[in-house]
Amino acid sequence: MWIGKVSRRPGPDTVIVTSRAAVRAGVIPWLRATGPLPKSTEFWAVGPESKRALGAAGVRDVRTPVRVGSAGIAAALATGRKRRIAYLRSNRAGSSLVRALRASGHRVTDVVVYEVAMPPPLLDRDRRAIEAADLLVVTSPSGLADLGYRVGRTAFARLAKNAHLVVLGERSRAAAVHRKFRHVVRVPPTGAQPFTRRLLRELRHARV
Repeated sequence: MWIGKVSRRPGPDTVIVTSRAAVRAGVIPWLRATGPLPKSTEFWAVGPESKRALGAAGVRDVRTPVRVGSAGIAAALATGRKRRIAYLRSNRAGSSLVRALRASGHRVTDVVVYEVAMPPPLLDRDRRAIEAADLLVVTSPSGLADLGYRVGRTAFARLAKNAHLVVLGERSRAAAVHRKFRHVVRVPPTGAQPFTRRLLRELRHARV
């Protein structure tokens, strides 16, 4: 069980989460099983959404990097004291953050606390519809990564060049910029209704 792995003495002095799902599948059951961590334990969230999820789970003192994303956390922890870090992630998050942290001298316990299932293949008509779209809506970095995986590199590059992309939150915007989307509109993660209103405005603009 991964909880036993991260709870060995000496325990971590720093905990990193990069998604709300990692809070639900990792932090919450960990705290239920072991009780509160020492007050000196430092929590880092990749961005505001993860920070809010930690707050809802009862973690009050949460730090976020100046630059949203895993690279921002790696940069924030590149200097200073050497830490014992527990990194709670999905099976598809990759190990780039772990490598960067270890290269900075930190001891990292890399723990997969939840798995993201691969979706079924796209039907041909659905792939054609996506490739012909002039406006796309994506609500998470993983959704954008999944889109690229499913339509293929060439079609994804055409979408990045030509399609207008509406994303939810700063992490999704940063992921879209990283993947070279030229036309990106970010909607703050303030709830379903504001997102829907902004999306409808973008749709009206796309029809002009």
